[in-house]
Amino acid sequence: MKKNKLLAYFEFILVYSFYLFLNILPLGVSLKIGRFLGILFYKLDKKHRNHTLNNLKIAFPDKTEKELTDISVNFYKNLGMVFIEIFRLDKYNKDNIDDFVESNFDYVKNIYGKQGILLLTAHFGNWELLAKTFALKSFRGNVLARPLDNPYIEKILYKLRSGAGNKVIYNRENAVKSIISALNGNEIVGFLPDENASKRIGVFVDFFGVKACTMPGMANIAAKTKLPVVPAFMVRLNEESINNGGGNYAKHRLIIEPPLDIKYTGNRKIDTINILRMFNEKIEDIIKQYPEQWFWIHNRWKTRPDENK
Repeated sequence: MKKNKLLAYFEFILVYSFYLFLNILPLGVSLKIGRFLGILFYKLDKKHRNHTLNNLKIAFPDKTEKELTDISVNFYKNLGMVFIEIFRLDKYNKDNIDDFVESNFDYVKNIYGKQGILLLTAHFGNWELLAKTFALKSFRGNVLARPLDNPYIEKILYKLRSGAGNKVIYNRENAVKSIISALNGNEIVGFLPDENASKRIGVFVDFFGVKACTMPGMANIAAKTKLPVVPAFMVRLNEESINNGGGNYAKHRLIIEPPLDIKYTGNRKIDTINILRMFNEKIEDIIKQYPEQWFWIHNRWKTRPDENK
């Protein structure tokens, strides 16, 4: 146990030192380091590189091997920059956020504070900057998160996530209670339903035309409360420049769409499945537009349905 604690603290020292180092450097230099780290990860980690390529083949069966490889390489570049930007979240504030993020909150400003809002997003673009931008624009809310295994590093991430006034709800046994409490208090709850779920709790819904085991929790809450579900995604701009090695990598656009038009049947189970389909379709749409910016490393189709179903 002592050895584990010692190792965790050693990891914390390394991460914290890197955190301090990145916040001393100019943003442009930091993002170059991020792109370098992304490419290094791509070249050295064969397991996740193959994972990424296999996932891309599932999602885009009509694309050539070269097209898929190009998407994969640029995904790793973007992932490296996201990693760097998360460590620099404290650098974004009310005075400078408009320099980095184009945003329009028309679809939330008339309902914010009047009723709870379910904010649908994904591990796409820089999802942590998305939450920070909402808070800096005075639309504070709650973010669902899974705590890191290292509690010392988790403290750093918690500080970065909550620095602008957002609250963190950890995926634990009391998470549903905290979510309902926040929604009853007319708050925003942001969630990312694009991860693989276990067969025990997940529901199989098509994602890029292939059954994907999906966490039903937030869809079930939406079906129960009938609160507005607002899709929002943070897109890094100038992708063409990213692909050829030039341009301004620091610019983003926060895309906020109208609340989903959910047709309720009165049957909670049917409504939950229909809402899950809408979640997956909405996430699929944004990925098709910006394929380099989704988290392809994750094995979204890992859990498979029974063969007789």
